[in-house]
Amino acid sequence: MTTNELIIFKKDTDAPGSNRGFVYQYLKTLLLWLNNYKSKKSITIYCEVDDDIKEINLMEQTVRFTQLKCYSSALNINSDEIKKSFYNYFLLHLIYEGYEGEYVFETNTHISNRDTVIEKWMSYQGNLQTNQQIQNVCIDKTKEILREVFVDEKESMEIAIKKKISTRQEKISIAISDNEELRLEIEKLDKELEVLQNLSATFEAKIDDDEIISDFTNRISWIFESIDAVQSIDVLKEQVNEALIDISKAENRIDLYFGRLLSEINFKAVKEKRELRFLDNSLLEKILGETDDVIRSGIDNEILQKFDGLKLTVQQGFSSVSQDVFGSENRLRKDIDSWGNRLESQLQSTTSEPEYHLFEMPRVEPEEVEEFIKQENNEHQSKLEMKFHKIEGLDEEMRNNMLQTATELRCRYLLYLQRLNFQNFHREYDEIKKLEKKVEDICNDAVLELQMDSQITSARFYLKFKKELKLALDEFNALVKIKKFVVDLDVVYGQMFHMAAKCFLRWHRER
Repeated sequence: MTTNELIIFKKDTDAPGSNRGFVYQYLKTLLLWLNNYKSKKSITIYCEVDDDIKEINLMEQTVRFTQLKCYSSALNINSDEIKKSFYNYFLLHLIYEGYEGEYVFETNTHISNRDTVIEKWMSYQGNLQTNQQIQNVCIDKTKEILREVFVDEKESMEIAIKKKISTRQEKISIAISDNEELRLEIEKLDKELEVLQNLSATFEAKIDDDEIISDFTNRISWIFESIDAVQSIDVLKEQVNEALIDISKAENRIDLYFGRLLSEINFKAVKEKRELRFLDNSLLEKILGETDDVIRSGIDNEILQKFDGLKLTVQQGFSSVSQDVFGSENRLRKDIDSWGNRLESQLQSTTSEPEYHLFEMPRVEPEEVEEFIKQENNEHQSKLEMKFHKIEGLDEEMRNNMLQTATELRCRYLLYLQRLNFQNFHREYDEIKKLEKKVEDICNDAVLELQMDSQITSARFYLKFKKELKLALDEFNALVKIKKFVVDLDVVYGQMFHMAAKCFLRWHRER
């Protein structure tokens, strides 16, 4: 075997827990991928999307989330890891309410002797209704955990917003003249705090709903394998090896497949866009059909850095590996150094542009838009509707279609800002707000220009203004590429409709 083929096996079962947990998760994912392929299940696996593993079947409308933990110590229902998983799973349960969901907590370790709930829960999981007493215990414990974690999360968000408000109030108090911009920021933060409190009340009502919690607890599954942390890696490796033997027609390629498939999981897990982090049967079929050279080229040296320290010796199931791993280490590192030097040289000489992170708004469901407008008391939306009503030269169908698009983009934008703020994506939030300020200035100038130009119709002005915003975004992106990000066009259009709803912008001429 070549040096590249040994990279994936160069691990140590005595490595730190963080590295072992990483390998445990990847091997579990690979085993699941192989078993789905063997069973011909039309399931798509997503890596690091919503949880460690997400399995979704769109045809049958089923979804299964798995949280994986590799530990040396026992776990109980009050462990922080389990509490956090419960909270995340409950959010996913509400988000994916249209799917038949299952929420799995899987670990190598065993249940703590101090635990009084999980073992009973496991005895009836999926059928808790058959034992009312145990079902009540599970429901009560679930509510207790969800409330505890939620209170901490809510308090943390409130403190962050109130701190921002306090900071701006201090700046105003020491300012010589009134600062309208700071006052507007405080108003926005007050609104964010109000939205948070409204959403919190809705979420707490979900926790208190016995029917929702009963359904949720019945969808939780526990898997405690009771295997030593070090041994669990060897067990998983052997299970993967056996699965590969079952599906491969050439046993002499098992080692190559092992390294290639683990590399593929790593490549998928680190994709910037969530929708690209998937594994399915067609991808596995494609890899199984690759030539040896293509497989080798797909085993990346970067995997060594992530698996570094896990110096697992090649054991049973890898008999074709005849080289001594430890004797090869120096040669391996020389190859890596050489490869790194060549890569650096190529990067210096290349003329292609580097990759950039795309700041874009997530999609939302129509129900989310309706709920958002309802929470606003329809004040801003009515202004937006009025301004579309005053655009001349449009038939009713076109006007309604444009308004629907504008409404969705405006609400998506404001929900996007909320998500960035609540999840503490400070850099992305700040950059988007800077762009919003530029768009606001462009809107003000455009309204003035419209009043001065008596020849242009409101419909033509609308189209002209959208093109101007696109050009402004292109200029903005050209300037910020040095920061390794660019902004999606929908963000600017969302900002435009947000400005219109706030009265900064209109596309009609006042008579």
